[in-house]
Amino acid sequence: MAKQARAHATRESIIQAAGVVFAGQSYSTATLAEVITEAGVTQGALYFHFDSKHDLAVALIRRQHELSYAGDNDDSERTTGLRALVLMSAALATQISSDPVIQGGLRLSTESSDLFPEYASQPYLDWIDGCRVHVDQAFADGEIDPALDAGAIARYIMSAFTGVQVVSRALTGWRDLFDRLEEMWAIIIPSLATPQRRQSLNELPALVRVPAIM
Repeated sequence: MAKQARAHATRESIIQAAGVVFAGQSYSTATLAEVITEAGVTQGALYFHFDSKHDLAVALIRRQHELSYAGDNDDSERTTGLRALVLMSAALATQISSDPVIQGGLRLSTESSDLFPEYASQPYLDWIDGCRVHVDQAFADGEIDPALDAGAIARYIMSAFTGVQVVSRALTGWRDLFDRLEEMWAIIIPSLATPQRRQSLNELPALVRVPAIM
């Protein structure tokens, strides 16, 4: 058991180190030697757990998605409709701002998706499905104009969020992520809301600040 625990700890330290390395540079320029140094392990230890840089990158993408998507499936803070969508995006933005595994996995998914097509695409599909659940609830709550298409809304919200975080990273290293995310919702929500609910929903974009100060 102790040997298994050590092996698990070593694997986790390598994934954490890969997050740091891949968050800081592209897949093509990052090296396993840098991961080994960051993790403080031997070359043999790394190759015991991962066959190649590609294998490690795939593991990082998978772990990033496990961590970020698990937050959206936490029923302890469950809410509905557009509010749930705003809080979901804010929680992911908080992870992006602080967790190297999230940062590295997202960079691989957005910059090098052609290298991992069978792995990089699934997280986006899962997030679109997750958005769709909340969009459907927003329709049921009478928040969204019934003339709009739920699938198109879910795909657009996921695409908009991805664009916001990519540009935020490129321009400020994610320092302005919450500002840009609040702007995104301030544009999206009025375009979706029914006339009867538009005024009451105007407060929702500011909720992106809540996870950031918790």
